[in-house]
This record gives sequence, C-alpha cells and structure tokens, in this order.
Amino acid sequence: MRMRKTTAETVKGDVLAENQAKIDSYEKSIRAALERKRKVIIESKLYTYGQLSELYSGAEGQELLDAVTTEHALIQKLTDSGMTYEQIGELADDSSASKYGKQMSFSESNHSYSE
Repeated sequence: MRMRKTTAETVKGDVLAENQAKIDSYEKSIRAALERKRKVIIESKLYTYGQLSELYSGAEGQELLDAVTTEHALIQKLTDSGMTYEQIGELADDSSASKYGKQMSFSESNHSYSE
C-alpha cells in the first residue's frame, strides 16, 4: 500500500526543489565568474609578457626567460653580498661610473686588462 503525501510534505518538497534550483543557478554563476576571472588573468599575463619582451629588446620565449633569470640571479648575488637596490642602481648609472674616472663596462670585450 502506497502512502499518500500530505500537504506539508508537498510544501517541503517544493521548497527544497526551489532551493536546489537557486543553488544550481548560483553554482552556474560562480563557474561563469571564475571563467571570466581566468580570462582576465590570462590577458594580464600576456600584457606583462609583452611589456617584458619590449624591455628586453624584443626577446621572446626561452631567450626572454633566460635574460630575466640571469638578471634576477645577478641582482640576488649583489643583494646577498650586502648591496642595497639603491647601490645597485648607482652602480649601473653612468653618472656614478664617471665618479671613478671611466665608464664601467660589463661586456666581455673589455681590453683594459691587456695593456
């Protein structure tokens, strides 16, 4: 014998169904918002990549990664040795190099030692 649903049970069922529909709608909205967020993050990363590429004379891919990594490692060595970012900036600044009577060069073709 099958029991007949009472009015209270029907109302509870309707409320629960409505609540589940709301939950489903919220979850769909959350998924859509997360997808929009993901797209904005990707756009930001691409913009940053483009700016870094410009800063490093158009380097791309592995070449850009190598340049940034090498520069970071060099700056890390200098800060580990006790230099401040201000001192590092002064070291690279042409005006501070002239304090020492000649321009500093980081190139491998400096022949000043062969004289």
